[in-house]
Amino acid sequence: MSMNQNEYLQRRAEFLEKHPDLPSPEPVRCLNLIMRKEFAQEILSGEKTVEIRAYSQHYTDRLYDKTVLEYEKAHWDDPEMRAGILEFTDSIRPVDKIHFHPYNNNWFLDVECIENGTVIVNEEQVGYLREVYGCHEFDEMLEELEMRDAKDRPIFFFFALGKVLGTDLK
Repeated sequence: MSMNQNEYLQRRAEFLEKHPDLPSPEPVRCLNLIMRKEFAQEILSGEKTVEIRAYSQHYTDRLYDKTVLEYEKAHWDDPEMRAGILEFTDSIRPVDKIHFHPYNNNWFLDVECIENGTVIVNEEQVGYLREVYGCHEFDEMLEELEMRDAKDRPIFFFFALGKVLGTDLK
C-alpha cells in the first residue's frame, strides 16, 4: 500500500513528535571538492546540473552525521524505531554550498547545492535524477546493468547544483 505525500508528511510528523530527541543531521555549510576545469565550465554553461562522487570512505566520513548514526544504532533493535528511522530520517548531512577547485587552486567555482544524497543505479533513482535535474550521467551504466539483469547495483553520492555563487573563471 502506497501513501500520498500528505499521508507521508502526517506520519512523519507523528513519528518525529513521538521522538523529539531524534537529532537532525548538521548541514555542511561549504563542501570543498576537487574538479577539472572542463567540468566547471559545463556547470557554468548549464550543461552539468548534478555532480557525482564515488560512495567511498572518504565521502561517507564527510557526509554522514555521526550523531544521527549513533542515535540510529542505539535504537535499531526497537522494530517501531527501526521502521521509522528507515522511512522518515536521513543521516546524510545536507550541503549548502560546494567550493569546486583544482589541486593547484588556480581557479574556483562556488555553487549552491539544492539537494544531495545517494543514488543507487536503478531505474527509479536514476529516473528521478533524469526527470528532476536533467541528469543523464548514469544512462549508459544503467542500460548496461539492466541488460545483464544485475542484482548488485553501484551507489554514488549526488549533489544537485543550483545557482553559481561566485567564480573567477571566465
